[in-house]
Amino acid sequence: MNHEIPISHNREHPMRPLFVLSLYRSGSSLLYTLLNQHSQIALLYEADLPLLDLFLWGQFRNGKWRARWEFWNQGPSRHGIALDSMPEHVPDLWQATRIVYQDVARRNGAVIWGEKSPRWFDAPLPRAEKFPDARFIFLWREMRSLMASAARASQTEPSFRKLIARPSVLLVGNERLKKACDVLRARGRRVHEVNYEDLTSDTADCMKRICQFLEVPFEQRVTSLEGGDRSAIRRGDIHALVRGDRIVGQRTQPQVLEAEVRAKIDRYICRWKQRYAGWPRYPEALSADTRPASSFELWRDRAVDEIRLTWNKLFTILLHQVRPLVYPKRYVRRPEEIYRNPGEYRISTEP
Repeated sequence: MNHEIPISHNREHPMRPLFVLSLYRSGSSLLYTLLNQHSQIALLYEADLPLLDLFLWGQFRNGKWRARWEFWNQGPSRHGIALDSMPEHVPDLWQATRIVYQDVARRNGAVIWGEKSPRWFDAPLPRAEKFPDARFIFLWREMRSLMASAARASQTEPSFRKLIARPSVLLVGNERLKKACDVLRARGRRVHEVNYEDLTSDTADCMKRICQFLEVPFEQRVTSLEGGDRSAIRRGDIHALVRGDRIVGQRTQPQVLEAEVRAKIDRYICRWKQRYAGWPRYPEALSADTRPASSFELWRDRAVDEIRLTWNKLFTILLHQVRPLVYPKRYVRRPEEIYRNPGEYRISTEP
């Protein structure tokens, strides 16, 4: 069923974009759910449209971009967007993002649109530059806890196994996010940083600061998961906590990381603390005998990561851009078919 949603023209509170950037297993699903509790905020959940420049290249003049986006990760259907309600012809990916994401906000009566995504860490700065009016929240989590969470998730989610096998992906990605954060701030862009540990231990204070950053009134409901909309979040054990009504902080859990991986993480953290004053905030201290990652280790990890990025681009072009939409499912980068479709809505073409 399609619902016609009138377009609002709020001059006092114009619509503006917000992107929540982080690594996997950083607690971004929690922050997303809390933010969307606010009456003026409506973010999409890992719809990833701004990331699909290669996948959707050349598809904006013939209208095929809509079906291809749905095929990628069910971004439209998870958020109740009818494919034929989106404009067939749009200039580019960035305009398409504005049109669709803004209308999702309009149908929710919100003025802040955007999304949370843990996949910007491959190239955060170039994408951020495409949205010069956007604000950015960078969510950090203590790296050892993040990696341990990914290791536990890999027991039921195969996609995390590669991250655990190559911890340098997240380590290099975390530093890339930090550099982008600093560059955006130096350029006068609106940037706010949040630590997962603070978010879970003092939710009210963190959310008050975020509301102040976004220039929206603080609403008490943003401090609780009760009544939060989780319809766009796929089901599974890895999202069990965010589907509950209680915010769960740090828990004592069995050690799942190998000693070699823990040592590598500590070397990176030691380097970051030496290079970036006061960052990362957690852990507050390391063992006295910890040494920073060597120049050779950094060069090797970055080189391997560049190879990964290059392969991902080639994979996208060869297996997604060239092949038709109906190629074998084993090649499809898409989650399980277990989303709840909250209904379909018409999308306006007003930018």
